[in-house]
Amino acid sequence: MPIINKINALQIFQALQFGTAILIGILLVKVGLPTSLISVYEALMFLGSLACFFWVVGGQNALVQLYAKLDTATQRRAIFNVFLLFCLLSFTVGTLFFSYQKPISQGLTSFEQLPLLDYLSVFLVINSPSFLLHIFYMLLGKYRQIVVFGAVSFALQLVLVVLPIYLHFSLRETMYGLLIWALIKLIWTTVVVIRHSEMRLDFSFLKIYLPTALPLLLFAAIGKGSEYVSGLTVSHLFEDEKSFAIFRYGARELPLAVLMVASLSLALTPELVENQTLGLERIKSQTQQLSKWLYPVSILSILAAPILFPIFFNVDFKESARIFNIFNLLLASRILMPQAVTMAAGRNYILTISALLELAVLLLLSFGWGKIWGLEGIAWAAVAAFAVDRLVLIWYNKNKLGITSSQYVDWKNWLGWNSLLALSYCLSTLY
Repeated sequence: MPIINKINALQIFQALQFGTAILIGILLVKVGLPTSLISVYEALMFLGSLACFFWVVGGQNALVQLYAKLDTATQRRAIFNVFLLFCLLSFTVGTLFFSYQKPISQGLTSFEQLPLLDYLSVFLVINSPSFLLHIFYMLLGKYRQIVVFGAVSFALQLVLVVLPIYLHFSLRETMYGLLIWALIKLIWTTVVVIRHSEMRLDFSFLKIYLPTALPLLLFAAIGKGSEYVSGLTVSHLFEDEKSFAIFRYGARELPLAVLMVASLSLALTPELVENQTLGLERIKSQTQQLSKWLYPVSILSILAAPILFPIFFNVDFKESARIFNIFNLLLASRILMPQAVTMAAGRNYILTISALLELAVLLLLSFGWGKIWGLEGIAWAAVAAFAVDRLVLIWYNKNKLGITSSQYVDWKNWLGWNSLLALSYCLSTLY
C-alpha cells in the first residue's frame, strides 16, 4: 500500500472534495433536476462558502503557522481554543444569515427571495467547525486519518445530496441530508478535540493567534475570493438566473489545481519556517512533480470540455465549457507558490496588500470585460487578476526577502508546460 504522508494525504483529501462537488453537479442534472432548481442549489452553496471561506482559511493557516513553535502543552490547548473560536464564529454567521435572509438574497444573488436560506443558516452553524478536522489530523501527524475522513465524509455527502432528488423528493430533503452530513462531521471533530486537546481557555495563546490570523483572514477574504467576486459580478450583470448556474458549472479548475497546490503550500509552510533553504528546494521539486500530471490532465480537459460538457450536463451548459477552459489557464500562475515563501517569513501584511491589488484589478476588469465579452470576459478577468497577485509576491520575495523566484520555480519547466497549455486552449476554440 502506498505510503501516506503529509503532502499526499492533503492532496487526496482535496481531490475527494473537489471530485465530489463535480460529481454532485453532474448527477443533479442527470437525475432530472431542472436548471432553475440547480441554480437555487448552487446559489445556496455559493452563499454558504462566501460566508465562511475567508475566516476558515485564515484560521487554518494561522494555526499551521504557529503550531510548530508551541510547546506540547500549548499545542493541546491551541486545538481546543481554535475549535471553540470556530464554533462561536459559525454560530454568529448562521444567526446573521437567518436574521437577514431577504437582504442577503437580494444583495448577493439574482433571486428576490432565495428558498431554503433558513436551512442554510443551520447548516453553517453545524458544518463550519469541521473544516478544522483534517488540519488537526495533519498537525497531529495522523495522515492516514485525513484520507479516511475524506473518503467517508464526501461519499456520505454525495449520497445525501443526490439520493433525495433521485427518489423524486425536493431540494428541501437534500438540505435535510446536508444537515445530517454536517452533524456527523461535527461529532467526529468534537471527539478528536476531546481526545487530543486540553479543554481549557488559553488567553496567552489567543493573544498570539488572533493577530496572526487577522492578516491571513483578510488575505483569504480579498485575495482568494475571485470565485465569489466573479459570482457576484455575474449576479449583477445578468438578470437571467440560469447564467449563474452556467458560470458556476464552468468556473472550476480541473484537475484540482487550486486545491492541490493549496494543500501543497499548507503542508510545506512549516518546513519553510524550520529550514528555509530546504523548504525552497522542496517547493521546487514538489511543484515539478505536480506539474508532470497536473498539466497533461488540464490540457486533455481543455481539449475535451467542448465535447463532454453537453454530454455530462445538458445543452444549457454548453457555454460552461468555454468558461471552464479559461479558468484552467489559472494553473500558469497558481503553480508558482510565492505566497508560501512570504507566509513562512511571517510577512502576512504583504499578502493582504497584494490581495487588495488583486481585488481592485478583478473588480475593474470583471465589470468592464463582462459588459464587453459576457461570461467569458469575467473569467478572463479572474485569470489576469490572479497573475497580478503572484507577480507582486514574486517581486516582494526578491526585493525585500532576498529570495529569487528561481530558488523555488523551475522557469524552463514552467515555460514549456504553459506553452502547451496555451496551445490546447487555442485549439479548443476551433470547435
